[in-house]
Amino acid sequence: MTDVAFKDAFDIYQKQSDSIHKLWAYFQVISIAVLGYTIGSDKGKWPATTYLLIAVSYFIFAMASQWVIVLSQKELRRFGEAVRLASDETGPVGKRLVVQAVKPRTVRIFHVLSTLIVLAAIGVTWYYTCPEPTPCKAQATTENKCP
Repeated sequence: MTDVAFKDAFDIYQKQSDSIHKLWAYFQVISIAVLGYTIGSDKGKWPATTYLLIAVSYFIFAMASQWVIVLSQKELRRFGEAVRLASDETGPVGKRLVVQAVKPRTVRIFHVLSTLIVLAAIGVTWYYTCPEPTPCKAQATTENKCP
């Protein structure tokens, strides 16, 4: 008999998985809020320092978020291994309940790409809204001229 029953191991795994989903949801909500605030309306009069402050603040948030998510994913993989070990002591149905967590490296790569997309969108928005004192890149019409 194992020191942790299969059901207990699976419950621990499931709770950890749910916690990670909440962390991802929090990261997504903040990312969308930053994007919406930064690129969602006319920000042509913002100085470059405002965009820089938003980008740096978001980057710090994203790195802290990544650290917590990857750490949680590592724990999830350990809990998945515990489920596998506990399933060895179960019947035929329990042996079929195999859990497989995503590798922390894959999670880290996806998180970095998501962060870079948001930061790139902030940079592109700054570039095309002609913040002071940067000269306009496209002055084809009077509407596109910098203030």
